[in-house]
Amino acid sequence: MTRMRELRADAPTPDRVRLVPGRQKLLGAAQQGAARRMRLDWRVTAAGGAATVITIAVLVTMLVGDDGPERGVQPAGPDLTSATALLEQAAEVVSEQPDLHPRDGQWVYLKTAQCLNGASDAAPDAKPEVSEEWVQYDSPAREDDKDGDNEPSQRRLYRLLASLPDDPAEIRKQTVDMFPMGKDSGLTGEQIETFALLATLNEAYPVHPQGMAKLYRALAADPGIEVVPHLVKDPLGHDAIAIYPDLGSKAVQRREYLLDPHTFQYRGSQSVVVDDYDEKYPDGWSAGRSYKKGEVTFCEMKVTQSLVDRDGEKP
Repeated sequence: MTRMRELRADAPTPDRVRLVPGRQKLLGAAQQGAARRMRLDWRVTAAGGAATVITIAVLVTMLVGDDGPERGVQPAGPDLTSATALLEQAAEVVSEQPDLHPRDGQWVYLKTAQCLNGASDAAPDAKPEVSEEWVQYDSPAREDDKDGDNEPSQRRLYRLLASLPDDPAEIRKQTVDMFPMGKDSGLTGEQIETFALLATLNEAYPVHPQGMAKLYRALAADPGIEVVPHLVKDPLGHDAIAIYPDLGSKAVQRREYLLDPHTFQYRGSQSVVVDDYDEKYPDGWSAGRSYKKGEVTFCEMKVTQSLVDRDGEKP
């Protein structure tokens, strides 16, 4: 039973009403055999007791894991052994999450918390600044990319996810089309594709569950993605999974994309100093600013995201 409890430690507590039929059946069976069991040899009684324990354990397992509204057992925890393992796990979890079925005319309410670059100069312990905004789901200004701002509407991103193929290579091409980067970015073609995948992860809301699962699988197949092998604390003090694009040993900071360790939903991003260094101008002169390993120089956390029906409406 101890082993069974360990295996089912993360199972949600079943609704008492759902347990009633199984409990009545179990008690009925126990009562019918009570008289006969009294006459059995102690060795048979012991074996019967063990069988009853197993029966109860199996019954509880079946009740908790049925196909009702509370079905599904969350994994014991994120697999941080590799980015591939982690992102494959994330794909499985998000694929089972509900689709919000957004409608034209709706708005996305977004509450964000930002750590501003350089703010730590004057106030190293300053808390992130919180702000609110409303973005039109089918914004006419963002429905095309002719203005060159590379900022697609939320509807375009939702439809992109909903139409993604299974092939990771094709997914990379489609996300690059949605988030093109200039030729002077200094990145390789593979790195540009990686950042396009991450830009889609960062910008998409609401998300199509199966489409987001495919995006995670494309990231899982990307050799340029790494995962921090332990949970990190995000700028708001919560545990988070941190994945990041590996830009090589010369990078002094890395951009971490943070995921919820239970739902694997995207939370935000932060820039973290990889090693101590002094900031310098292009000509080599010191800019008078030193950074310490682990320091967060920028963050943008999505505190709340929700679909609402009107501009200015709060969830």
